[in-house]
Amino acid sequence: MQSSHNDFLSTETQTELINALGTNHFFNVLVDALSAVICFGSSSAICYNKHKAPELLFSNLTELEDKIFYARFLDGAYVASPAYQGFMNDLDDGLYAWSELMPEGFKQSQMYAAYYQESGIEDLAYFFVNCGDLGFIQFSIGRHSPSSVFTEAELLSLQTVSSVLIALVTKHWQFAEQQQGQNVVPLSSMVSERVNYLLNHFEPELLTARERQIAKLVITGHSSQSAADNLHISPGTERVHRAKLYAKLKLRSNSELFSYFLNQLRCVD
Repeated sequence: MQSSHNDFLSTETQTELINALGTNHFFNVLVDALSAVICFGSSSAICYNKHKAPELLFSNLTELEDKIFYARFLDGAYVASPAYQGFMNDLDDGLYAWSELMPEGFKQSQMYAAYYQESGIEDLAYFFVNCGDLGFIQFSIGRHSPSSVFTEAELLSLQTVSSVLIALVTKHWQFAEQQQGQNVVPLSSMVSERVNYLLNHFEPELLTARERQIAKLVITGHSSQSAADNLHISPGTERVHRAKLYAKLKLRSNSELFSYFLNQLRCVD
């Protein structure tokens, strides 16, 4: 039986969470506490830092999601994640529904089809926690088909506990860094640098600056309309530039562009 958010704030739960601060089982305790507020099927925590590769702090994923997560997401595909883009755009601390982070048309993107849809993910909710020089923590919970998306009432319940959760995660990461006791899994060596370099230097000998801008937006999940809005050009002009870049790269679709990007990523030194 699902409990209320008051169980998350109960003295017993707070004591368990405080005792777990700085330890390797903090996120397990946090997930158990949060399950008293809302039903979800998977969870993860990733630390992003613009100056080094991301780190996987914790994961409790479904078997199918776990395979795809390690095979694709952590090896560079994360760049198209709406949550990662939120981090890159310096969003404030807080709770974010997956839908509000998605660029327009994201569910028609190759990233959505290749990772989220194939993993059976139905919905996600994210807590963003900015820990300053220690990095930016993205703690997420997910639901999988045939479960329903998070309702407004459920998101409100999560919002009610978000300030406490964010404070706990911040303090935990400070303690963990001090004690150097946190077991983290670094992503592939220099992945972050490779991804950012390739996005900003995508086929410079073949594409114009505008075509590279459009390629970057398409790869990160933007629709034609969203890309046009970001570049302050008309959708028709965007489509012309997109057609030219596809012709130059001998591609036919967004899906092929995304695959092309991942193949190029593996070749970057």
